[in-house]
Amino acid sequence: MYTATSGALVAQSAVDTIANNLANANTAGFKQKLLQVQAQPQTELYRIQTDPGRSPGARLDGVPVMVPIGTLGSGSEIYDTPSDFQQGSISATGNDLDVALSGPGFFATQAGDGTRAYTRDGSFQRDANGYLVASNGDRVLGANGAAIQLPDTGKVGIARDGTVTVTQQGTGQDNTPQVVGQLQLVEFANTNALRPQGDSRFIDTGNAQPAAATRTTALQGSVETSNANVVSSMVGLISNERWFDMNIQMIQAQDTTTGQAIQSIGRSTPT
Repeated sequence: MYTATSGALVAQSAVDTIANNLANANTAGFKQKLLQVQAQPQTELYRIQTDPGRSPGARLDGVPVMVPIGTLGSGSEIYDTPSDFQQGSISATGNDLDVALSGPGFFATQAGDGTRAYTRDGSFQRDANGYLVASNGDRVLGANGAAIQLPDTGKVGIARDGTVTVTQQGTGQDNTPQVVGQLQLVEFANTNALRPQGDSRFIDTGNAQPAAATRTTALQGSVETSNANVVSSMVGLISNERWFDMNIQMIQAQDTTTGQAIQSIGRSTPT
């Protein structure tokens, strides 16, 4: 019964994980979560008995005998829920403030409380103070660690290395692009140390080993779509729901059997 219960709990967690992936199938920069499952510790079973003696009728002390029968599993449990950082598709938007990343890098952002996070969601905006901000309002950091502030007017250009320029347009304007900053693009040696916070943000838990990006290219006017696969997620959702139902049926069968045994033993007459 406990084995089936642990299986049902894992199946329920799998359904919740897949459902969250499906809910974010249209979220820019979203990375689907995976569910890693492992077996719970196994128990070694032995048949223990006492050998009455080596010779028939001899008054010898009994010899303990322990014969191995095998192992008994105790169910399954969740090992980890890492994110899948596989590259999502690049979708062109034509918006000058949208930036997609081709490669393993991340944008660096900073919340109002100073918390630093990393994201692949490049659907940026200009806030009321002219700062370049992510979709959740966090300020986008430049290569120097400071937030990038844009002038009130001008056409924004973002180069493949993340350099941000603004060109003033119109008669009598200086049409020379002016550099206002460079996006801080970060790559990690250990992405397993990144943990999701929200839909598309990740926090370094302390061992992600960030470094300046060398294999990542910024693509202006595009965004990276979610890497959640709708078809495989639907198949996984159905499979895990069936797995959950089978474990529930096993629990009910064990409960029925136990109830019948209790009733039968309680009513039996000693002979």
